[in-house]
Amino acid sequence: MQPSEISKIKNPFKFGSIIDGDNFCNRVEELRIIKQYVFDNYSFWLYSPRRFGKSSLIKRAFEEIEGTKTIFIDLYNVKSLYDFAKKYSEILSENLFDWKHELKAISKNLSKYFTNLHPIVTLNAEGFPSMTIEKKQIDNQIDIEQLLNMPEFFAKDKGIKICIAFDEFQEIERIDPFIINWMRTAFQNHKNVSYIFLGSKQSLMHSIFASTNSPFYEFAVKMDLSEISEKDLRKFIKEKFKKSNISINNDTITEILEKSELHPHFTQYFASVVFDLLRYGEDENEKYFNQGWMNKIINSQSIIFQTIYDQLSSNQRRVLTAIAIIDNDVALFADSTRREYELPISSSISVTLGALIKKSLIYKTTDNKYKVDNPVLKEWLRQLNYGLLS
Repeated sequence: MQPSEISKIKNPFKFGSIIDGDNFCNRVEELRIIKQYVFDNYSFWLYSPRRFGKSSLIKRAFEEIEGTKTIFIDLYNVKSLYDFAKKYSEILSENLFDWKHELKAISKNLSKYFTNLHPIVTLNAEGFPSMTIEKKQIDNQIDIEQLLNMPEFFAKDKGIKICIAFDEFQEIERIDPFIINWMRTAFQNHKNVSYIFLGSKQSLMHSIFASTNSPFYEFAVKMDLSEISEKDLRKFIKEKFKKSNISINNDTITEILEKSELHPHFTQYFASVVFDLLRYGEDENEKYFNQGWMNKIINSQSIIFQTIYDQLSSNQRRVLTAIAIIDNDVALFADSTRREYELPISSSISVTLGALIKKSLIYKTTDNKYKVDNPVLKEWLRQLNYGLLS
């Protein structure tokens, strides 16, 4: 294949954004469960590590759901209580009202659902009508609860069902310490609206939904999101390479899947790097090919990892390194492990694990094992421990 032809071959792997279309791999069972929950009007919460595909999964489910109005809001960049009220009201208005009708009629409907807030109709950045609420109107619990109750009022009035997904829901307590109480007060009375709560910080999500002191304790069903099967990811990679007329052998795919630990984001990321190397003539049968592409990825992020590592305490460094190196079947608290990695006493290990989870550097799996959140960081830690970093 000539260089000019190679340059026209688009890398087929997508990562770092919402995955859709034929870039979406499997999740058949999870989609079935989500659609059933929504149909049954159940609220549920879902934790998974960052970039594990939960947002893409929910958006894919929303595309396939019929008979229920679905709404998605990301809380990650919401700055304050007013910012939440403003963005939430705008998203609700964009999704629930038919802006093809006369604006005067729409304004009348807005007043019907927001009796005290007096929302105003404006043009958004694209030039389309939208709704917003002035800051001076958001000053107490009653104002927020009225906004939170608006979807239920609308659904009841129109005789429809609504499902609202809050992405990065662990941010809610940062936005305002009281809003979570107001949400529970409102949501528990909703008969026509169900809610999905997505989060990527394990300790915060468990604090919100699994702590007996939390307003959201036992409010929603917990849904687990596991890795995509090795078989499905292997097939996915093979088909992507085949469609691009680039060959890849099974050993290379195995290496990608082992290094990514079946993490959806990192599987596509690693496969994209391998794809680039192969389409420009690298020999995957060369002895150090697999270590070469992994080193390329590690080197691109080494400064970031070094900064993170430098900010950790000695105990945190040792425990994190041990998790990155030891076999999953080896107990972290075993005397042999503690001696080999100079780990502190068991009580200190537990405290350290909690701190590392809060920093989103590790997470606890459903079978109570600890894993490094980022497979690239894991490889960096292993190389650091063995003195292999360049």
